[in-house]
Amino acid sequence: MRPFLAFIAAAAIASSVLPAAGAEQPSALVILSYGDKAYEYTDEYPEPPDFTVSEEYDERGLRRSSAERMEKVDALIKAGTDVKDALLYCFPLLGRTVNRALAEVRLDPVNAEMRFSPDSSPMFEILRSRPGYELKESGVYADIYFALKRGTRVVNLSPEPVLPEVTARELAAYTRLRSRFSTSLGSSSSSRRHNIVLALSRVNGSVIEAGETFSFNAVVGRRTEANGFEKAKIISGGEYTDGVGGGVCQASTTIYNAALLAGMKITAVSRHSLVPSYVDPSFDAMVNGSGSDLKFVNDGDAPVFVRAYVSSDRATAEFYSSELPYKVTLRSRTIRIGERPADREFTDTDRKYTAGMESGEKVRVSGGAPAVSSEGYMTKTYPDGRKEEKRIRRDEYAAAAGRVAVAP
Repeated sequence: MRPFLAFIAAAAIASSVLPAAGAEQPSALVILSYGDKAYEYTDEYPEPPDFTVSEEYDERGLRRSSAERMEKVDALIKAGTDVKDALLYCFPLLGRTVNRALAEVRLDPVNAEMRFSPDSSPMFEILRSRPGYELKESGVYADIYFALKRGTRVVNLSPEPVLPEVTARELAAYTRLRSRFSTSLGSSSSSRRHNIVLALSRVNGSVIEAGETFSFNAVVGRRTEANGFEKAKIISGGEYTDGVGGGVCQASTTIYNAALLAGMKITAVSRHSLVPSYVDPSFDAMVNGSGSDLKFVNDGDAPVFVRAYVSSDRATAEFYSSELPYKVTLRSRTIRIGERPADREFTDTDRKYTAGMESGEKVRVSGGAPAVSSEGYMTKTYPDGRKEEKRIRRDEYAAAAGRVAVAP
């Protein structure tokens, strides 16, 4: 472009940007007020970026007086335009002031929180919620519109309350005891007791959110000496033998039964090869590191809190959450009991069991067990007396011969 022509084009654009003769000068048209905050809207003509936009602004009448533009706003609203869109069509810079007020005149609500400390008293500590407040955009633009119509400058902002999504009352409903189940440690050795205590301590304090799956193996970890477990009696190959982590299956069985009573959806459970002594048939939960795990899903809409511990000679699991609409009971049914196999005698060459005994003397190392066929049933009883019973398991337990040590 030649310099002279460029000068003419630039002059044309500049003349379109400048306010027309007699146009209303910039002034504080509206002040949005809230407490000690004030947000002033100055009625300025927006700077067009180019000649085309300048022509558009002229067509919209942005150089006209505020009263003339309000007539345009009324016409747009009458034609069906939203109040906000009508105002911003005629007062395009108004949005900056309103957005600033919307952002600053706001207090976010604080949800109630719950802390679960299963070994403390009380176990549940609830931090209360706090409401917030915010401006409704549509309401602010409506107030501005009516203020401009009345010729008033100050718009007193009125934020609306914003309620928290989680209240203390809602959380308190999650602290109800749903279930408690205990098994006896009986004459467990110190190592076996240690393993049960360790396993339950790692489950203790678990929080299972709605829709979440609980995995016993994932929570407790591998049963190794490096992970804190000791050697104790385990069932392996249909016999009782020594193995690292003996007793952990009693911990998983205790959790399993408490989970059933609490309405959890069991997705993985395995039986032992032999009927365990601490629970009825078809209600055991064998776990190991080679694929057998106890898993269940919290398919409700509230979190579930687990307390697990050993007290005196009892291993106990407790589940807390909102109350169930029914009561759960469990029933074991034995279908068949086979013959108990004859004892198997072995010479205790290492004197592990017969120390101090005369040659030929005998001592029982383990009792035998007959083969057992059993079923497990769950019954849900509703407040109106209606009952729903279903079979949840059918199991076959092997027979085992008792072992008797003979002094060499």
